[in-house]
Amino acid sequence: MIWISRGVIFILLFELFSFFASKLELLLFNDSPGAYSRIYIGNEWRTEKDPWGAWHKLNSKADRHQKSCFDITYKSNDVGARDSTNYLSLSDNNNVAIIGDSFAEGYGVDNKDTFSYKLKESYGKQGLNFGASGNFGPTQEYLLYKLLIAKIPHNEVIYFLLPSNDFVDNDVNNIHSFGNRYRPYFSGNDYKIVYPEKAAPAEWFPSSEVEELNNDSFNQKIKTALVDYTWSVNTIRTAINLSKNFKSQSGSKLIIRDTDFSYFTSDEYSVNGAMHYVEKLFLEIPKNYQKTIIIIPTNHDLKYIENGQKYMHLAWYEKINKIAKNYDARLIDLATYKNYDKTMFFPCDNHWNKKGNETALEIFLSLNAK
Repeated sequence: MIWISRGVIFILLFELFSFFASKLELLLFNDSPGAYSRIYIGNEWRTEKDPWGAWHKLNSKADRHQKSCFDITYKSNDVGARDSTNYLSLSDNNNVAIIGDSFAEGYGVDNKDTFSYKLKESYGKQGLNFGASGNFGPTQEYLLYKLLIAKIPHNEVIYFLLPSNDFVDNDVNNIHSFGNRYRPYFSGNDYKIVYPEKAAPAEWFPSSEVEELNNDSFNQKIKTALVDYTWSVNTIRTAINLSKNFKSQSGSKLIIRDTDFSYFTSDEYSVNGAMHYVEKLFLEIPKNYQKTIIIIPTNHDLKYIENGQKYMHLAWYEKINKIAKNYDARLIDLATYKNYDKTMFFPCDNHWNKKGNETALEIFLSLNAK
């Protein structure tokens, strides 16, 4: 009986720790349990039915997304992009295709405060928002450009690179983290595109939930309950993610390098795979188009950099510089700008707030003025 009591106490303390760690943004994953945010989680307009995986329903009218530090609605246009302007009717190609994940999409901010929307106010070109949330990486961005963006009139591209997850989002070694969602991964030495064996295109997001809703297995019900009702999942996911970064030292002794991810990653395979598709993306862009790559550091990256952690010698940084040079793209590393700091981010979320979008745009515009 005493072991049962100790077990219950441990579980309660673990959950309490996970709650405070999530609220203070101390973990790599700080999501609220699904049951607490399901009504306004902002996923009703999202799909996973296209070859690139995560996207948005066509002409979705309004989907509310609410957290403690923001309350907004998302809408999409005739191609599923987050914009109030339809793209299929564009005749003038004097537009900028903005490609990236949730930062480009404008996660958590009003449409009028997104990078793409504010661009047209001061740049003289329409910003076309091709950002997508939902674990969206370079393999997906390449497919999105090839299959959709290339058909939309534009003559310039701004590409957002987020080291925090772009290296791992499409690595087949992380396929277990996303279940059977319909999303592409790179696999093997040739980085061939593969999809989960049981994955199928679905209007529901994430698409793996379709199977889960009809899965009566006890294990699946336990997993679903943990995700929906506990904060402990954030701690468990963080531990699993960090465990991949254990390094061997002095024989069997293991140490963990909590900086071995994001800006400071040394994972050769995930970096090479991600950069393989970044380069394939730039191969698709016409040579005469103006091109810009913007590297986004997270608040965690800024803390490590401020404490003296170095990254410019790492393989990923050398590779993105080489891609920029080979494809005549301007490279902007936001971590090198003093006015880009922790105030760029929501206090309850790791994404840019209104100021973050404005500052990134100001930096981009200042370079164009030179």
